[in-house]
Amino acid sequence: MSKTNKEKIAEISDRIDTIIECCATTPNNFAKVLGYSRAQTIYDIQNRKCAPSYDFFNRFTDSEYSAIINLRWLLNGEGEMWTDFMRRLTHEEQIIVVDNVNHGISVSSYQVATEVDIAVNRNTLNELQKENGELRSRAKLADKYYKTTLEQAKQIGRLEARIEELEQRLGKTAGDANIGGTANAG
Repeated sequence: MSKTNKEKIAEISDRIDTIIECCATTPNNFAKVLGYSRAQTIYDIQNRKCAPSYDFFNRFTDSEYSAIINLRWLLNGEGEMWTDFMRRLTHEEQIIVVDNVNHGISVSSYQVATEVDIAVNRNTLNELQKENGELRSRAKLADKYYKTTLEQAKQIGRLEARIEELEQRLGKTAGDANIGGTANAG
């Protein structure tokens, strides 16, 4: 391997280290987002044991990282690290980071909340609160019907038991009457 290839591998390794650091993730989580079952490939690239393969770049392009990291920058250091999407963020916008992958942060957990998104979210929140109120009313009504049905089922059970008791008593009385009538006739 010539010195220029080693230098290129070192530069790409450094850029991968930068991505992992700037995205506040770990090599293991980075590998998982790329679809690797183990992080060994990432560690080997970081330690300059091997160059990133076509498979690595293909996985990177298919991952969520391609939405925020400029592939041209990763390949040869040209341009900005962040894509236009990430550069459009202003100081008024927030990036909300959620811990989803093994207590690490993955790119898929980034959500950008702009003023428009906040307005939409407020409208959605109002709609959800209204719907929640309607659902609570329906739940109370359903609970009332459930309690009524349960009470009626208990009452039916008591009536069935009473009917059975009366039938037994009637059968016993009828049996006594037949025996008594037969005895008197004879």
